[in-house]
Amino acid sequence: MAVFLTRRRVELADTDLEGMVHFARCLVYMETAEHELLAAAGVSIGTDAAGRRWSWPRVKVECEYLAPLAFGDEVEIAVSVAERGRSSVTYAHRLSRGGEPVARGRVTAVCCRRRDDGGLRPEPIPAELAAVLDGYL
Repeated sequence: MAVFLTRRRVELADTDLEGMVHFARCLVYMETAEHELLAAAGVSIGTDAAGRRWSWPRVKVECEYLAPLAFGDEVEIAVSVAERGRSSVTYAHRLSRGGEPVARGRVTAVCCRRRDDGGLRPEPIPAELAAVLDGYL
């Protein structure tokens, strides 16, 4: 299984009054890593080459917190694809600090086409994107 790795430093805005990373920020770290994976592969998740507009609503999110993070910590985020269906993808995330696991999670998103009336309609994942995702299975 291929794994995409990225790093970020914990910023003061990520922390709560105790100086620890607020739990919701880990979800932001995971989503940002997904976007970086796709950008590194040259894939846009918002609009394709034909100008079609896409959206990726999250239908399931889970995160297990193993150790706290604090301001200034460098976090490594590893992303892989746990599952890919016809119109959905489940990413697996591992967050660590200096090799110590601090969190792990999974995010399932559904590929949807944005309709002109603002609604969403589930669609099969475009072939170009499916091929990129399959490289991380």
